Amino acid sequence: MRKVELSPRDEQILRAVVESHVRSARPVSSTAVLRRSALKVSSATVRNAMRSLEDAGLIAQPHTSAGRVPTDLGYRYYVDNLMEPASPPERERSEIADALSDLAGRGLAAVVDGVSKLMSERSRELAVSVAPAQDAVVLAGVELAALADGRMLAATTSRSGFTRSVVLDLRPGFDIDGLPEAARLLNHWLGGVRLAEAEEILRRRVPAVPDPPRELLRAVLEGGSRLFRAAGLERVHHEGARYIFRHPEFSSNATALGSIFDSDDVLADVLRKTGGDYRVSVTIGRENSLREMQSMSLVVGSFRIGGSHGRMGIIGPTRLRYPKLIGLVDYFAGMLDELLTRDA
Repeated sequence: MRKVELSPRDEQILRAVVESHVRSARPVSSTAVLRRSALKVSSATVRNAMRSLEDAGLIAQPHTSAGRVPTDLGYRYYVDNLMEPASPPERERSEIADALSDLAGRGLAAVVDGVSKLMSERSRELAVSVAPAQDAVVLAGVELAALADGRMLAATTSRSGFTRSVVLDLRPGFDIDGLPEAARLLNHWLGGVRLAEAEEILRRRVPAVPDPPRELLRAVLEGGSRLFRAAGLERVHHEGARYIFRHPEFSSNATALGSIFDSDDVLADVLRKTGGDYRVSVTIGRENSLREMQSMSLVVGSFRIGGSHGRMGIIGPTRLRYPKLIGLVDYFAGMLDELLTRDA
């Protein structure tokens, strides 16, 4: 994208065009710019400046004799140079923190789904999130407990605080006295390793263990496909479709939204490609690699779990309330990062 340099006055006018259009969804006239910017210049001066901004590709005139609207380049200049993210007010931050704390320990899918709902409620936009595959999760410990009827409960805990448990059938006559030693060996072997590596470690080590713990360890290994299974493809959660359909850009033509709802794989791929070294990244209009999403903007935050990253954020028209939404996504990303890694 080419570099654009503007004078302070032109920046004021561009800011006024962007913020007026975000509010009204209509082309912005020179009169509206004067009213919003409080510039002490004439309407003719503003019109000339708007023509210069149009020549630079920052705004466009959608219809003859109409006002101007920001282009993707204009929004990019606004996001990079003219706005500051607006952190949620203290009361809202406290409410979000309390809601996220209530999700702790409920499992990764429940947490990520809950985050989508909370972000949608707070932003009044379509919120999306994608959890990292759980094979990247690092194990913290394994617990075993004898149950009635010749069964055993095996439970794993990750360093991020998420648990998975299964009930395993045991062969008749198993020696319950072997449970403590079996649990000790499992924690010695598996503590600090990735979930995806657990079964292979057990396959190598269990045959060399003497009874009584060997039979119990074999039961754990046989149940490994359930206890240590990877989550597979990243799971996408979205919430708030009703909000995106309220935007005039999509209320009469929802074709562009098909790519969001038709394929989780497509949306997961878009979210994975958005971001990088920053906790929050913004992709505007034609910056999106997916053609069907080039009328939209994404404000995407990154969070960590184990050695992997998930994504969460907002999707809407390019006419987004960028300061509010960037600040909101950044706060959610930070809180979710803390929630998922506090025990790592």
